Amino acid sequence: MMKGSIFILIAFVSVSGCAHVQPKEKLHAVIERTEKLEQQEVFESEPVDEDSHELVEAKADDKEIETTVGSKEIDEELAEPPKIELPNEKIPFLKKRNSRRMQFWVNYFTEKDRARFQRFINNGEEYRHHIEEIFESYGLPKELYFVGLIESGYYLGAKSHASAVGPWQFITGTGKRYGLKISRDIDERRDLFKATHAAARYLKDLHNVFSSWELALSGYNAGEFGILRRIMKYKTRDFYELSRRKFLPSETINYVPKVLAAMHIFSNAEKYGFNLPKKDIRIFDETELRPIRKNLSLRKISHQLKIKLALLKKLNPELKKGKTPRFYSGTYQIRIPRGLGSLLNAPDFRHSRRDVIRRTAKSTYHRVRRGETLLQLARKYSTSAGNLARLNNLNSWRSKLRVGQRIVVSGKAAKIKKVANYRPITYKVRRGDNLSSLANLFGISQSKIVKENNLRSKRIYVGQKIILPNTKRGVYTVRPGDHLSKIARKFNQPVPVLQKINALRKNVIFAGQKIIVDID
Repeated sequence: MMKGSIFILIAFVSVSGCAHVQPKEKLHAVIERTEKLEQQEVFESEPVDEDSHELVEAKADDKEIETTVGSKEIDEELAEPPKIELPNEKIPFLKKRNSRRMQFWVNYFTEKDRARFQRFINNGEEYRHHIEEIFESYGLPKELYFVGLIESGYYLGAKSHASAVGPWQFITGTGKRYGLKISRDIDERRDLFKATHAAARYLKDLHNVFSSWELALSGYNAGEFGILRRIMKYKTRDFYELSRRKFLPSETINYVPKVLAAMHIFSNAEKYGFNLPKKDIRIFDETELRPIRKNLSLRKISHQLKIKLALLKKLNPELKKGKTPRFYSGTYQIRIPRGLGSLLNAPDFRHSRRDVIRRTAKSTYHRVRRGETLLQLARKYSTSAGNLARLNNLNSWRSKLRVGQRIVVSGKAAKIKKVANYRPITYKVRRGDNLSSLANLFGISQSKIVKENNLRSKRIYVGQKIILPNTKRGVYTVRPGDHLSKIARKFNQPVPVLQKINALRKNVIFAGQKIIVDID
C-alpha cells in the first residue's frame, strides 16, 4: 500500500472517530491486514485451458482401464477399502469402496495428471475451510468439498466446453434454479460463497430424492432426471450395479471413483508426495460484505478504499464488467477488506433505499419503443424472453410488440394465503414411503410422528393418512413464470417436500394452480 494511503486512512479516522474499525482494534491492524491481502498469492491466477482443466473430464474408457490394471473385473471390490481418514467425519458420506477402477484414478492423478492435481490442491486449500463450514451448516457431509475439487479444481473462473461456470460448474438453468443471478453484468456462479450455498441446496435436494450419495453425485454429474429414468428402467437403486452393467454414461460411472480417489490421495498426501500448503492468511479470511450503490466502477471504489484494483477484483470475481451490476433485485453487497466498510458511507457510494425503490419501480413495466423485441427486453432486464412472454400472456417469445405497448418485466412478490383453520399437514402414504424416509424428508423425528398419530409401531402402509406435526399449512397460487424450484426457494422448502405434499409426479405446474406449502 502507498504511504499516502496510510496518511489518508489516519486522517479519516481522526474525523470519523475510528468508526470504520471494529471495537478494540487498532488502525495499524486494519492497514496490516489489507497490505497482507494485497500481497496474497492466489494459486488459481495461473492461466488455465478452460476446456481441459476439470478432473471430471479426464477421459479413460473401460478398455484403457482394463489394459492398465490388467483385469476385466475393474469394478470388483478389492479386499481392503482405501485408506481415507478425514477428521471429524460425523455425517456418513460415500462408501469407502476400493476397486481397480478407483485405483486406476489414484494412479492417474498421482502420475499422469500429477502437476495439475497439485495445483488444484493449492487452489482448494485457499477456500476449503469456508466450503466445509457451508456444507456443515446445511447438515451435509463436509467431504462434498472433493466434488468441487473434481469439478473445477476450485478455479473460480472455470468454464467448461458445455458452458458450465464457476467452482461448482453450474449451467445457466440450474444456477438460476438455485438462486444465482446471471446477467451481462454479474455471474454469481463465480462467487465462492453464493455458488457453494447453491451447490449445498442442490446436493441436499438430490440426496433427498435418491437417499444415496453415490446416486446424488451421479445426478449432479448427469442430471437427476436421467438417473431417475435409469433407476426406473433397470429397477435398481444400486449405483455400483448400474455402473457394472454399463447402464450409466461413462463419465458418470467414473465420477464417484474419481471423488473417492481424490479423498484417498488427500488423506495420504505425504505418501504420494503432495504438498498441502499452509498460509497465515487466505484471501477471504479478513473480508466483509458491505451494501453499495449499483452501476458503480470498481476503480472508483478501490480509489475510495485506497486498495489495489486487482485485490477488489479478486474479492469479487462475480463482477464481469469492472463495476457493480446496473440491474440487481434487492441490495447489492460488495466484498472488501474487513475494517474499511465505513469508507463507503460517503454519499457517492452509500446504498440508497430510495434508489432501490426507484429502480425497482422502473423495472416493473416497460413502454415499448420502435423496433424493440422481447429478446432485447429480456437482455435489458436480465431475464428470458420466454419468461416475459409468460408474464404478459403472449403466445411465444417471438410475438411482435407494438409501439407504446406496456410490458410487465418482473412479477409481483409471492403472497401466502393461509388456510382458515391453520391445520397441520396431513400426508397420504404412497408406495416406497417408510417412516424413516418421511422423517428425514420433512425434518421431523420418527418418535414425534409415531406419537402424533398414535402408531403402535413404525410400520406404515400405502394409503394411510399421516399427520405431520409442527407444520402449518398455507396455499400459494402459482403465478406466470413460476416453476417448482422457484416456489421451493420462496418458502425455504426442498422440491421433494412440495412434490410429496401436493402429490406431484413431475415438476410440471401451471399458472393458477394451488400449491400447499409449509408456512410454520
